[in-house]
Amino acid sequence: MLVAVYKSIVAMFMSLISLLSFGAAADKTAFTPKDSENVKLTFATMSDTHMTDSVARKFMLELGLSDMENSQRPLDAMIITGDITNHGYESEWIMTQNAFASYSPAKEIIFAEGNHDTWTDDYSYQPSLDLFVRFNKEICGRDIDKAYYSTEINGYTFIVMASEDDGVDAYISEEQFAWLEETLEDSASDGLPVFLVFHQPLNKTHGLPGTWGEDDATEITGGIGDQSDRVEAILQQYKNIIYISGHIHNGMGDSITSATYGYKSVETYGNITSVNLPAYSFFNSRGQFLSGLGFVFEVYDNEIIIRGRSYSSSIWHTEYEYSIPIV
Repeated sequence: MLVAVYKSIVAMFMSLISLLSFGAAADKTAFTPKDSENVKLTFATMSDTHMTDSVARKFMLELGLSDMENSQRPLDAMIITGDITNHGYESEWIMTQNAFASYSPAKEIIFAEGNHDTWTDDYSYQPSLDLFVRFNKEICGRDIDKAYYSTEINGYTFIVMASEDDGVDAYISEEQFAWLEETLEDSASDGLPVFLVFHQPLNKTHGLPGTWGEDDATEITGGIGDQSDRVEAILQQYKNIIYISGHIHNGMGDSITSATYGYKSVETYGNITSVNLPAYSFFNSRGQFLSGLGFVFEVYDNEIIIRGRSYSSSIWHTEYEYSIPIV
């Protein structure tokens, strides 16, 4: 009973803060698509939950899962784009599992591995990968043996990439590159959008390296790293690529943040639409700074609508809404 009361108080507080921050651009309505009859695919995204042993972070995640579960049209998927845990500890994964245990946020759950998920006690990659694989099975019901994999939902392909090292930047093996090219060749031929999930964004997107926030930032800092150009070159060969990332802890950004900091949350580079998510569990560094934020995707025959939402307070942030044509 006390837990339920605490969650209600937190949700009310986050709702008040969201409404005060966004004003007329906030719409406290149910979690439902704009056009339920014609939507082909709906999914919710969040990033950087950074789960620890903290009950407060577990409650924060549960607020979001509850919001998704209450959607008038059940979500086809929910995605966390990495840094699910703060260090990849087993205890943090168990806390994440406990948060999911009481909720059914979507028909499918997709996890991507972030750099923080690889930072176990001895900072070696294999133990963290073993835990990522194990809890994909236990939380998502997904059998994988690598941190990169693909899945199909309602006929749409989701490609999940991952670093194969424990560094802040990404390391991508030749095996993963070959798999990426093969998967894209198989999935992008029908003209449908392909959703690629990778914790690190492409280099020099979303205001990088400036938005990484380090005085000694280089042009590759904050993104994939040395292999970013190679990833981008592969993706640019195909139309309707939607690249979904986190990592930077940018808040939701639009034309104002573009003029001030050089980034938007949704940017287009050739055939790639890049969507960078705010950190869910933290206040963010720039733009709309609140925690509890993410983007909801609605896929139709001719467009993808991307809508900003505060999952923790059940509010649409209508100021951050984008329409991406399917070409």
